Amino acid sequence: MTAGRAATWGLPAGYARHPADVVSLVVGSGVVALTTLAIHANRVGTREADLFRVVNDLALPGWTYPAVWLVMQLGVIGAVPLVAALAVATRRLRLALDALLAAGSIYMIAKLIKEFVQRGRPRTLLEGVHVLGEPARGLGYVSGHSAVAVALATVAGPYLGRTARRVAWTLAVLVCLARMYVGAHLPFDVLGGAALGLSAGALVHLALGAPVPRVPPGAVRRALEARGFDPAGLRPLGPGRRSARFVTGDDGPGLFVKTVVAEWRDRDLLYRGWRRLRAPTARTRRQGPSLHEVEHEAAMALLAAAAGVRTPRVLLAGAYGRGAALLVQQRIHGRTLAEPGAAGQVGGALADEVRRQVGLLHAAGIAHGDLEPANIVVDGEGWPWLVDFDQAAVADGPLIARDESALSATLGRLAGPDRDRDRSAARAERGDGAPSGAPGTGQPR
Repeated sequence: MTAGRAATWGLPAGYARHPADVVSLVVGSGVVALTTLAIHANRVGTREADLFRVVNDLALPGWTYPAVWLVMQLGVIGAVPLVAALAVATRRLRLALDALLAAGSIYMIAKLIKEFVQRGRPRTLLEGVHVLGEPARGLGYVSGHSAVAVALATVAGPYLGRTARRVAWTLAVLVCLARMYVGAHLPFDVLGGAALGLSAGALVHLALGAPVPRVPPGAVRRALEARGFDPAGLRPLGPGRRSARFVTGDDGPGLFVKTVVAEWRDRDLLYRGWRRLRAPTARTRRQGPSLHEVEHEAAMALLAAAAGVRTPRVLLAGAYGRGAALLVQQRIHGRTLAEPGAAGQVGGALADEVRRQVGLLHAAGIAHGDLEPANIVVDGEGWPWLVDFDQAAVADGPLIARDESALSATLGRLAGPDRDRDRSAARAERGDGAPSGAPGTGQPR
């Protein structure tokens, strides 16, 4: 499973596993382990105690307690069937199952951890603790309320829109803070509980998959018709990075259509942080509003074409509803260098032409930003095209150097015998003319 791509094997249509869940599972499990090692059953560290005082000593008006109590109910075991019932009522049956599995099981696991760690409540370990409402009984680490609330927010995230997801996570954080405010838990209790809930939700997504943002072909077809394009033969080409792709015209000239939706799991905070740590010198991928993304890609592709780079002609860039955006380009009939059988088939002439195209791009002051095999298409006549300019940018020295390094790595992996170079030389000796659209002809493809 490559970074930023979802794995769909063994899952129903519309569901996939995402590397963001692996990151969440590892981070959550690590935090549980670290907090378990850091705490002591009979004393509280100075920094943890100070942090607890900051929250517990808040002098909120007395009339706010009912709201605090209500928020805390989102972390009780009774909230799990309630969330599952709401999911069923809104026809999200898989969300109901995920909630029952993640939050229901994690509540029981939290009970087991409590017995293993044997840490008391704040009022048994510290003096001057403000206890609101009925004093919490039993053991403190980990917080079952925090575990349940975060598990519910984690499993629900991929099913919700941006606003609803932010509300869910805000409520989960408030549950954690409320447990300290009422004197029921110490900071490591709620941190360990939250990490446990995060791990449970991520594990359920890895086991059962999470919904992939859907782009209905009917909506794409209607958007194309409304803009004067013929959508006959429209079919999905497969998912891309934060996009769904479609093509038309299998038997002749056609369209390549990229749709970018408002929500995509590559935007997960922990996942973006992991990618940053994994490649600290890499440029952060663009992840702005959908319309801005397609407009940026269209502008970069147009600038590249103006510089003589062989890239599909841009026909349209615009919004088409619910925060989604549409990019329509000329379809190039060919194969990407990422398709099976490409390895070992890139000979000298083809590699030289790819380098020449990238050189034209750099001479125009543009870096492609993603020179992977999937973004180089070879048409039926053997000419390479550069596609997917969503990560392109006006270039400076480091960006161009990064481009050149990526290109060398790509061509190195795909290097084959020099038969293409020999064929090119033989054609030049015969005086064969270059095909339409070849470098130097000035004819658009």
